[in-house]
Amino acid sequence: MIRSLTLTNFMAHAATTFALAPGLNVLCGPNNTGKSAVVEALRCLSTNPAPRHVIRHGATEARVEALLDNGWRVAWVRRKAHAIYEITAPDGKIDVYAKLGKGHVPEEAARLLKLAPVRFDEDKDKEVDVHLGDQRHPIFLLDQPGSLLADFLAAATESAHLMAMQELLRDKVRRAKAAKNRLVGEIVRVKKGLAGLAKLPELSLGLETLCEESLTLKEKADGPPRLEALLSRLAQNAKDARTLGRLTGRLAGLSAPPKLAQTSNLAATLAAMDKTHGQAEAAGAMLNGLARLAPPPTLRDGARLLGVLGRVEAARVRKEGAKKRLAALEKLSSPPALTDIAPLAGLIADMETLKARLARGRAYLAQRGAALETIEAAIAARLAEVGECPLCGGALDAASFLKKAGGHGTA
Repeated sequence: MIRSLTLTNFMAHAATTFALAPGLNVLCGPNNTGKSAVVEALRCLSTNPAPRHVIRHGATEARVEALLDNGWRVAWVRRKAHAIYEITAPDGKIDVYAKLGKGHVPEEAARLLKLAPVRFDEDKDKEVDVHLGDQRHPIFLLDQPGSLLADFLAAATESAHLMAMQELLRDKVRRAKAAKNRLVGEIVRVKKGLAGLAKLPELSLGLETLCEESLTLKEKADGPPRLEALLSRLAQNAKDARTLGRLTGRLAGLSAPPKLAQTSNLAATLAAMDKTHGQAEAAGAMLNGLARLAPPPTLRDGARLLGVLGRVEAARVRKEGAKKRLAALEKLSSPPALTDIAPLAGLIADMETLKARLARGRAYLAQRGAALETIEAAIAARLAEVGECPLCGGALDAASFLKKAGGHGTA
């Protein structure tokens, strides 16, 4: 029900507001005071007629706004070039509908106003306005034939059923949209939870890599002790060599034995014996010294040894870095326990069900579209057979006829 009606720069009204009471409201006054303009304003609000001279002289636009008892506001604004609708919700949100064709009223505005005319089943071009009367026919339908009254009553009954079905369909669509919004919210929350767990595989792989590197470093750490033992034996050999050098120096400082008498054979023999004795002692001393020595190792390429030393040093550096990383990882808390994924599986199953329902809906819409095209083709063929209008003699164009009847024809 309309609670109040406001006319701004509409015909004779500059700024007029009518506060309507529940039940019957009577508007009376002298002629040419704007009473008919009120009825015309309601007609413009409910039917969006072709451009008329409704804009008050000197103004740029005319405005008709109705406040409904549910808090909604519906406004029709007529400008020189076009008309628009403004629908204001109780919470203040405004929806604007522009670029409307002649006589086209937004579905939301028609649903809120409930002032649409009633169309007949047999003749779609025939309609009766049960809300706004004409001054030339003040008594509704009483001056019309009985057949017209019967058609109207039949159409009105069918319209009531259609309106009830439309209301049920809108309620179903609203519930479906609400369910869709809930599912979208659940999907967003699940995606956020999965995003939080996305780093777990990377952390697990990093831990496994560190464990493998730790084992490798441990194996390489056993090499330096063996190298240290080898170096120790080399140092001992060098010490023994220095001892032998000192003994040789002491022997070199001794004076030569006195010259013996000329006894060629004896002298030669003694000399040979002394020499042999000296050599034996020296050999014995060397043997005693060399007996403590380990067999010399097989000499290897020094470049390879340097490479091994470099790799050992690099391993030591990596080992220190691994120790630091392990120390840092020990401060981390243990990974959270995995939650039950059964609700997620149920949600995915619901999404699959909804997807299947959407597919069936699209198939149904495609089927209905094909049926509609078949009906339009039959209408066009019938119009082509008739050729011209039996009432006015004008040409019957299928596209214009379907557009005028509210169908899918194009201009």
